[in-house]
Amino acid sequence: MNHPTDFIPILTDVVDDEAEQVLPSGEAKQWLSELETHFSAAIHEHADELVHNALREMEAVLLEHVSDRLKAELPTLVARIIDEHLRGLRNTN
Repeated sequence: MNHPTDFIPILTDVVDDEAEQVLPSGEAKQWLSELETHFSAAIHEHADELVHNALREMEAVLLEHVSDRLKAELPTLVARIIDEHLRGLRNTN
């Protein structure tokens, strides 16, 4: 099959040299510094939110896991405590 190749522009085809706007060095540094600060704050805030959500989810899973284990083990625990208590009463008589 012989298909014509779609035109894929390269960077020099897309950039218009005449429309290029160059910021003064000091202004550019300030703009980049503000952008960096904004990125850092936004990323930090999002990371904080993700960590807090993950902790809440893990806490819920752990609580459910502990509750399930307690429900499963409680009858055996109660039976063992009653048995130990009764043996103790028999040994004292």
